[in-house]
Amino acid sequence: MITGNSKKRSSGLSISKPLAFLDLETTGSIPGFDRIVEVGALKILPDQSELEFQSRVNPEMGITPEATRKHGITDAAVLESPKFSEIADKLATFLKGCDLAGYNLLSFDLPMLKAEFERIGHSFSTEGRRNVDVLDIYVHKEPRDLRSAYRFYCGREFRDAHSASADARACLDVLKGQLRKYEDLPRTTEGLATLVEEHRKLRTLDSGGWFISRYGKPAFARGKYQGLLIREIEESDPAYLDWMLSTGLPSDTVDVIRTVLPTFGKMIP
Repeated sequence: MITGNSKKRSSGLSISKPLAFLDLETTGSIPGFDRIVEVGALKILPDQSELEFQSRVNPEMGITPEATRKHGITDAAVLESPKFSEIADKLATFLKGCDLAGYNLLSFDLPMLKAEFERIGHSFSTEGRRNVDVLDIYVHKEPRDLRSAYRFYCGREFRDAHSASADARACLDVLKGQLRKYEDLPRTTEGLATLVEEHRKLRTLDSGGWFISRYGKPAFARGKYQGLLIREIEESDPAYLDWMLSTGLPSDTVDVIRTVLPTFGKMIP
């Protein structure tokens, strides 16, 4: 579970306290609802030596097919693994006194880890810890704006940024560059639109970000019923769905509800 490497490798970092790189695989994408199925942590000490912590975890709930497609871990693969409560003390000890780093650490791994500790009645304090999110650095240094896309796909600087007509032509040039670079991209508007729609649905099913796919069915991505299926809320709190249908949410958000429950709220405009 914990391994050490006495061989020192230069990380390029100057650190005064241990820095632990953390990654979690989980049953789904919702901190506080989903649970951990694998923990990996790499601790860099000030002398540049390394320690590693790794463990599969029995999440005591099903792993969604959507999550299994990402990390390849099935229910059967973790059935005999320890529960989080059985590794929590060792993990807390391993991370004690460490600053933390990770990819999407602040939005996913750290909230997920804190929720797991809270679920078993422990706390995982971030007080005194410095957090380094590699994703934030990536976005900061490689911004995903039109100017950056133009530079990447067209091989030159975009000089007329923020003129509407120039921006529109730059978008065309970027798409041409994408078609040159990625031979497997569809060559029709219909094909490209389908690709974009399928990719967006890997994140949320609607533009309002209310729903994600769990077990192939729409579930709440946020709000007080985060993680639960629409059909479950129809039974337990139909007034909440009434509110959603009448509150002016994006039309595609409403469409998700009505696709699952075609007759629910039919009289609500």
